[in-house]
Amino acid sequence: MGCDFLLDVKGVQKYHDQEPDVIELTTEASLIGEEGVLFLRYAESDLTGLKGTDTTFELHRNKVVLRRTGAVTSEMVFVPGEVHQSLYNTEEGALLITVHTTAVEDEMTLMGGSLHVSYDITIEGLGMGRIDYWLKVRPKANL
Repeated sequence: MGCDFLLDVKGVQKYHDQEPDVIELTTEASLIGEEGVLFLRYAESDLTGLKGTDTTFELHRNKVVLRRTGAVTSEMVFVPGEVHQSLYNTEEGALLITVHTTAVEDEMTLMGGSLHVSYDITIEGLGMGRIDYWLKVRPKANL
């Protein structure tokens, strides 16, 4: 996987009755296109608590699929207004995750761009709160 791009990620998790948890990081990423679908891939780190996991955002015209493989495996589907369930598998076991997507703003091209995904999350039947991710992708500067 060639990492020809830099990816800025900002994640905000707002759980009930708690201060928002904000994660911001910049990492190397790859961005490729296949048959009208863009694939944005990067390796997770200690900062996200998912070291040993590769994350792929699969960007379709009207939906985003988030796949994680490695130490954590999961697949979440984001389509505005829709509810999707999936299993979130960790070394400790599997959790049933339900996401209700409230917004997807996809401005990504093969040259980079931005993506915003907002969703309400339920874990094992308990409503946990709202999560927002903002991604900005830009080509690495030529040296």
